[in-house]
Amino acid sequence: MRAIAGRLAAVAIAVANAHAIGATYHVAQQATNAADTGAGSEAEPWKTLARAAAAAELRPGDTVLIHAGVYREHVAIKVSGEKGRPITFAAAPGARVVIKGSEVLKGRWTRLSDKPPMPEPYPNAFTGVWKVTLGEEFFTDAFFQGCYSDKSRRWVSQVFVQDDVPLQRIGLDPIYKNDEYLKLTTVGRGLADLIEDSFWFDPADQALYVKMAGEPGWFCIEVGVRGFTLTMQNVHDVVLRGLEFRHNRQPGGQWAMASIGQCQRIAVEDCRFHLSDFCGLGIGRCKDSVVRRCDLSFNGNTGLGMGECEDTVIEDCTLLFNNYRRFHAGWHCGGMKCIPRNRRCTIQRCEAAYNIACDGIWFDAGNADIRILSNVAHHNGGSGIFFEINKGGGVIADNLVYANRGRGIYISGSQNTWVVHNTVAANGSGIVCMPRGDDWPLENVRVLNNLLLRNHITGEGHARGCDLTLYMGCPGNTYQRAVASNHSDHNVYAEGAWPPTMRHSWNPDNTLAEWQQRFGEDAHSKQMPVEFERKGTGFRLLTRSGLRVAGRLPKDIPWRAPSPSRVGSSLTQWP
Repeated sequence: MRAIAGRLAAVAIAVANAHAIGATYHVAQQATNAADTGAGSEAEPWKTLARAAAAAELRPGDTVLIHAGVYREHVAIKVSGEKGRPITFAAAPGARVVIKGSEVLKGRWTRLSDKPPMPEPYPNAFTGVWKVTLGEEFFTDAFFQGCYSDKSRRWVSQVFVQDDVPLQRIGLDPIYKNDEYLKLTTVGRGLADLIEDSFWFDPADQALYVKMAGEPGWFCIEVGVRGFTLTMQNVHDVVLRGLEFRHNRQPGGQWAMASIGQCQRIAVEDCRFHLSDFCGLGIGRCKDSVVRRCDLSFNGNTGLGMGECEDTVIEDCTLLFNNYRRFHAGWHCGGMKCIPRNRRCTIQRCEAAYNIACDGIWFDAGNADIRILSNVAHHNGGSGIFFEINKGGGVIADNLVYANRGRGIYISGSQNTWVVHNTVAANGSGIVCMPRGDDWPLENVRVLNNLLLRNHITGEGHARGCDLTLYMGCPGNTYQRAVASNHSDHNVYAEGAWPPTMRHSWNPDNTLAEWQQRFGEDAHSKQMPVEFERKGTGFRLLTRSGLRVAGRLPKDIPWRAPSPSRVGSSLTQWP
């Protein structure tokens, strides 16, 4: 009897352990025996991701392995795990899994002119204008039913050659109108305005025109169709790992190609979000979630968008060459733009670089208790880090910010913000802290223990830009300080061909001695020779001695420096 009981107990433990480990399911679109009616096993895999994303068979702790292929579908994940036992959707080992919101153009192309193409060696050899009629499959999106029912109002926003070469859109954009203010500059109006590597869509006859070298039929040409490649709404405890998301057509405005909303404990790891119409990955109203080791690059407007999230972390990600459609930076674009009202969220160890005519990392409107830590922001067309109208403030610390065309770190109309232990070098301006009109003052901003290196643009006999702008509220051109809550100290300013300067408003400049005498700031800061080099797009700090002059940070700052006695970022070289 005891032996039987022992065997039953062993069986029960084995079953419990198997349940704890979780089952593994498979999706293999290219397998000959793949079917959504199958068991989802390795021997009988499911065919579509949509089937797996809503599978009733899935339990907490289960894993869905996705095998190689291009999946042209909208993946709506509707399953949840539980805390400590998420449901995981992952690329199978060694598999490249690409989820696309586009369709391949297979129609017959006709040349618009009988004139023979210009032969080599001329620079525009074989360039011509070509026409193809788009079928209904290019205006069918099950998620946005009826969006394209009126043929006269149809549009195309993205056309790609060979997967990753976007053509320039010609004509007015029906979504991003410039009636209130400039959002997207219009290039041309119609067929006559086609330029090299561009397209125009005529809804009158559903015709797509392209101007390019060679015959379009020689290449794989794809048109963005679906609004979303991925959605998760009101689910929890899900992991995405090792997937790629590309191409879409945004039907509504500022929505993301991959959208995660009102979710909890979501992890997105080792994924790529490229070539979206507007935003690559959007996270809204989520809690306790993480995006790590992801590449969010080459998107139409923004790599990552985040709004109204709590306790969410973005770490070890790359955000490069976003805003390829060249939206206006004053409206909305960047490596990432986090708007509005995020709470206790962290951006750490990310690289934001080469974002086109826009900022690298941008937090805008009502964010509170934000951490921007140990990132590298360089060669962006705007500011490296932009922190705008955030009363709840946060900590901007240990960042390496260099070679941005705009300001290195820009604090605008925000309060209760710490800017500490950053290295800010060779930007259009260094650290700039200013109000945003009467409604958004600059108060309780502290700039401490930073290393500021030649943040100006050399001119004829003078320099433009300065290392530090910290608002003092002086009326007119006087030096009578009216705002007493903003402070700077224990910073190191590099000497160069022009002496480093500080500003108490947009103008004028103060030398360090004048700054100390007029406003009592930077009393313990140093002006000294500090050398660095920039080879190609890299950075290396050459001076290592004399930088251990940092002050002790106040106890109420919720962050501690890796090297508390040393000014600047702990990262002294990139890459």
